[in-house]
Amino acid sequence: MTTMRTADKLIDYTTTLEFLVGELVAPGCQVVLDERQFSILLEYLERIAAIGDINFKLEMCVDHRPGYSVSWDNDGSEEQDDEIDRLMGELVQSLGFDAGSIFKPGVIADPADILNAADRQDAALAILDKVPNAKPEDCDEMPKDK
Repeated sequence: MTTMRTADKLIDYTTTLEFLVGELVAPGCQVVLDERQFSILLEYLERIAAIGDINFKLEMCVDHRPGYSVSWDNDGSEEQDDEIDRLMGELVQSLGFDAGSIFKPGVIADPADILNAADRQDAALAILDKVPNAKPEDCDEMPKDK
């Protein structure tokens, strides 16, 4: 984790994002970030796309320095909605946005660490799915993110 950074040049990436992942972008979406933040957003959108067809739409992702605006919509199952909410919370943290609603204000999370932890959890759950009617043991559970 690193502390908050100085302001970089903000760029309107809306058209670029529509070109790269058009199906994940809502009409009227606005994306204004710096170059580092945009690459992180792409990583998270790739992870969200891997969840499946849940009609996820990014509605806004704007760095207002010092505040931010991030909004989205999706129509998945309750579990998928929870996963999207978790990923979007981690995205906000990884982008370095500073607000009371993020996990650790003033600290930028390393998106690689977050995504690697999510992959490990997915792998553990996939293994448990292969053992029908078995309750997971304590050692099978992944530690909760804090």
